[in-house]
Amino acid sequence: MLSRKERIDRKTQLLEQLDPEREVALESTYTKHLAEAIRASSPRERRQEIDNATEAYEEALDDVLYELLDKRLASRSRAYLSATSRLQGNRGLGQTPANVA
Repeated sequence: MLSRKERIDRKTQLLEQLDPEREVALESTYTKHLAEAIRASSPRERRQEIDNATEAYEEALDDVLYELLDKRLASRSRAYLSATSRLQGNRGLGQTPANVA
């Protein structure tokens, strides 16, 4: 099983490929929580706040990746359905998929 750091690294790399601008925006989520960790009064509180920051960042990464991947999947599904319906409509006109542009 991957560690949280490894999971976050992989998700961050994927996000950088899909939408680099969103990756930069997510950094503020982590930074905000990290500021809470710095203000913590004890080492135990600090550790807890760092864990909270990391968890919040991973959840934000998940949300953005799901949104991006859902949009891509929906776009591909629409394109597939559109092409399929064109092909089905053209078959009735005596055209074959090979000669339909």
